[in-house]
Amino acid sequence: MEPTTPAEFATLVAGLGVAGMGVAGMVLAALTVVALRVVRPDECPASVRGRIRWWSAHHTAFLAMSTVIAVAALAVA
Repeated sequence: MEPTTPAEFATLVAGLGVAGMGVAGMVLAALTVVALRVVRPDECPASVRGRIRWWSAHHTAFLAMSTVIAVAALAVA
């Protein structure tokens, strides 16, 4: 689809921006999975352990939502 009006162009750019945020979320979640496998919580300061526990519990949902956002934005654009 070739944008012919400024409004169509703005919609295309917004959709691609949202898709980019979804892709960035997927990359962040994938890197988090790797980091959670490499880092041992008992070697981290106490202030970081809470974050490790939170990411361990929520990274799957974060990855799934990022994928949904990226796919939805690409479908609209």
